Amino acid sequence: MTALPSRSMRIAGALAATAVVSVVAATPAMAADGGDGVKVVNTETVQVYLDSSGQVDTQRVYEQLSLTGQGDVDLENPVSTSGLRNLDGFSGFDIQDGKQVVKTSVDGEDTYRSVSDFDGKLPLKVAVAYKLDGKTVEPGDVVGENGRLEVQFTVENVTSQEQQVTFDDGKGGTVTKTAEVPIPIVGSLSTTAPSSFTNVASDQANIAGDGKGGTKLSFTMTLFPPIGSTKTSFGYTADITNGVVPRVEISALPVNPLESPTFKSAADSYQGGADTGADLTAGATEIDSNLLKLRDGASDLLAGLIKLHSGANQLNDGLANQAAPGAAKLADGAEQLDDGLVRLKGGAQQLADGTGQLDDGAKKLDDGAGRLSDGASDARDGSKKLTNGLKQISGGLDKLADGQTGLPKAKDGIKQLQDGIDLMLMKVGDVDTDGTLIGGLADLETGLGDGQAGAQRIAGGLQLLRGDGTEETPGLVGAKGGVDQVKAGLDESLKPGGSLDQLLGGLQAVKTNFCATHPTLSAQCTGTVDALIAGATKSKADLTLASGGLGQVSTGLGTALGALDTQLIPGANELATKLGTGQAGATKLKNGAIDLKGGLAKVRGGLDDLSAGVTKAVTGVMQLSSGAGDAYAGSSDLTDGLGRLDSGAGDLSAGASQLAGGTGQLDAGADKLAAGAGDAQDGSGQIADGADTLADGLQGAADGSGRLADGLGEAADGAPKLVNGAQKLSDKGTKKLVAAGETTAQNYGEMVAVMDAGAKRAQTEDMAYGAPENALGLTAYSYVIDGEDGEGGRNLARTLGGLAALGAGAGVLLLRRRLV
Repeated sequence: MTALPSRSMRIAGALAATAVVSVVAATPAMAADGGDGVKVVNTETVQVYLDSSGQVDTQRVYEQLSLTGQGDVDLENPVSTSGLRNLDGFSGFDIQDGKQVVKTSVDGEDTYRSVSDFDGKLPLKVAVAYKLDGKTVEPGDVVGENGRLEVQFTVENVTSQEQQVTFDDGKGGTVTKTAEVPIPIVGSLSTTAPSSFTNVASDQANIAGDGKGGTKLSFTMTLFPPIGSTKTSFGYTADITNGVVPRVEISALPVNPLESPTFKSAADSYQGGADTGADLTAGATEIDSNLLKLRDGASDLLAGLIKLHSGANQLNDGLANQAAPGAAKLADGAEQLDDGLVRLKGGAQQLADGTGQLDDGAKKLDDGAGRLSDGASDARDGSKKLTNGLKQISGGLDKLADGQTGLPKAKDGIKQLQDGIDLMLMKVGDVDTDGTLIGGLADLETGLGDGQAGAQRIAGGLQLLRGDGTEETPGLVGAKGGVDQVKAGLDESLKPGGSLDQLLGGLQAVKTNFCATHPTLSAQCTGTVDALIAGATKSKADLTLASGGLGQVSTGLGTALGALDTQLIPGANELATKLGTGQAGATKLKNGAIDLKGGLAKVRGGLDDLSAGVTKAVTGVMQLSSGAGDAYAGSSDLTDGLGRLDSGAGDLSAGASQLAGGTGQLDAGADKLAAGAGDAQDGSGQIADGADTLADGLQGAADGSGRLADGLGEAADGAPKLVNGAQKLSDKGTKKLVAAGETTAQNYGEMVAVMDAGAKRAQTEDMAYGAPENALGLTAYSYVIDGEDGEGGRNLARTLGGLAALGAGAGVLLLRRRLV
């Protein structure tokens, strides 16, 4: 059977939760002005009791209005009117249109407290699952059992609503989409495993001893994205003996993440991520544009190399297949001429016989000279094509080296990426810089440490209030002892036969034995004694009521001591523990941010290396452009030289024709030829040597033009790889970088937009019913999951006893009012 919590325990828990909310809320803001110099604070604490499986049993809302200052107040406070009760007395409230109307004058501080049924929608959904030795069981099945217990809690923020959010698309525009926007809520779940639970373990909880042999477990929850999730699950395991289901408490608060120092730095980081994504997209787009220009320049280079290769092939054909063979034939003709002149020198009589051979040689010379002229002309045409191809190569390389559209422009894109990373490093900052991620986390770490020290001082103050009854620290224990002593004295005098009964008996004896027999004063004596008896009787009745009142005071003090021992003092200690846990979490976040800064520094170093590589590439392109210009100039010179060779070959052909035509005259001038045969022989030797040299030179030129054609062919084969490589780098590199930048900007932008929308909901929907105009309103939610220990009957009796004590307290209050 589920244990039933007493109403007094629930009220005490709610008031304690309200006090905690007031302490927490008083830090970030001052109360609003209620008019005439009076500050008004309205706190709402929604307390929900659930059974051990997470099903809601009861839900109430505790309202407190705190008025501080001096002046008149006229305000309306929205409240739940169902089951509305005054916690400060038996009088009701002035309710108009669902609002508590307060009209009063304040001089110092006034407080109005009430409780009513909560009829709104709860922001959290809670579920609990139990396994015993690996088998799913009901909570009641755990009671009295032994084994390995697994408990799993699932808490979900169910305040989400669909909203339209707008954010940057990373390309200079915006994106609007529908997103689930919850009210941001943070909270904690705590429970204490009894001493019969051993080997208690949890991957998510903060674990500590409770000083009584038990184990305290505390779980923190951030129930909103992107910092957390709207749904979270966690739990613990333990070995149990004579098992029970421990009581669980959950506290939750709506927060504005854009104003809370704890979460504002995270929101700034997400905004920085969105801005950096946009910068990354812009830089990558610029690099991609330059790569496409590189691809186009490489395509122009390929076209020029193909034309150059074609011209080199024509040059090689003219030199190797026409000019070189013609020169070889020229050398052969020159040698034959030399032989003929030798024979001419031997005898002029043989000249007539040799004129036919000379005529044949002259014709061959004419034919070779014509072919030499044709080959030189073809070589000149090929050289012109080579020159045009090199001109196109030089132009393409000039485009690559251009500072506005070529590779140097890519350095600007890298610079933008470097600036974006530098901005992120600046936003991450360090522990000594305000307004940065690491600085904010360091401040949070220090603040939580200070909070923990304050909570410890609160716990010490509560312990001092309790006291131990000694003269040094009497406290409430000493006060209760004094009340009990006074009551004991009254009870002693009121008991049958006590001092009051003895007084009444003595008066009755005087009346009977003295007054009745007095000869002259019998009537006066009897009247006086009757009045004394009536007064003593009334005093006895009043003292009886006073004794009962003192008993109720003693009971009330006992209840207060119980609340101190079971709620306030443990609660203050637990608050100090949770603040210590929060400080440890802040330390982890700070260390994580430091690691993030290190990663960004490595990315920055990689961009420096990339910038250096692009700089080297720019230098190489400049050198290649210069070399192409030199090649273009050399090709122009080659074209001019081949033009002159073509002109000389034409002259040679004309001379050979004249030689062939003069062979007839040679026969007539044989005598004269004999006389000059020696000189002719010497000249023919020189012609033969020159013809051999020309033949060798033209063969070398033919070989060189062949190698030039082969080299240009290889260059033309490699140029498509440059084109394809640039295209592939664009498709698989920079375009994906652009897409990644857009995705990063949109993802972070959506997170920031959802967080901003949630902050607006927290600003307008943070209260369960709302606060009076111009008042500071605060709402907290307290969930209690009842435990099970098999003592349902005894708990019911305790509950009835608590109700009786509450009734007794009401009697004391009524008596006090009567006496006043």
